[in-house]
Amino acid sequence: MDARGTGAHVLAPGVRDEAQLAAVRGWGVRLAQGPLLIPGPSGRVHVPLPVVEREPSQFVLGPRVHEFLLPAVTLPYEATAEDAIDAFGSEPSITSVILVDEYQRPRGSLDRSRFLLSIAGRFGHALHGKKAAGRLADPARTVPKTTPAIAAMQVAGRDAERVYDDLVVTDEVGRCMGVVRVSDLIRQVAAMQR
Repeated sequence: MDARGTGAHVLAPGVRDEAQLAAVRGWGVRLAQGPLLIPGPSGRVHVPLPVVEREPSQFVLGPRVHEFLLPAVTLPYEATAEDAIDAFGSEPSITSVILVDEYQRPRGSLDRSRFLLSIAGRFGHALHGKKAAGRLADPARTVPKTTPAIAAMQVAGRDAERVYDDLVVTDEVGRCMGVVRVSDLIRQVAAMQR
């Protein structure tokens, strides 16, 4: 059990210089005493302010996915394949349709290329047109809105068949906020490496 668990406060004694003070602050210790903190001739204690540095992990992992958020085209999970065809046909730039439940939580994802190929194939429309689009959907690949770009790219890379499928960005309760295109993440990470 740590000090926080018991309600105790840790004290760092004998702090002599600013480097020691910075070290104990880095360990999470907020109480210190020692020669560095003795009152000066004016009776005041000079406490050096910590140097605020950008966390290396934030720099390496990149910005959060919510910065790349695009509006998602959503349909109810029960929608038919014809409904999905209409959604894709309404705008050529749509790369995915997200199937959601009544609470706007993603239940499936239709990738434009794979979905339209299955419909355009022999007897595809006859077999699937009037039936639920969810039959042709892949599981939605979701990432919370606070996920860093590098971590989101790792999620995208878990399935070699779906590396470039859109990622569905979710809020705190799992609702669909929008999508992120993996190509946008790749461009951002490449720009960070320069």
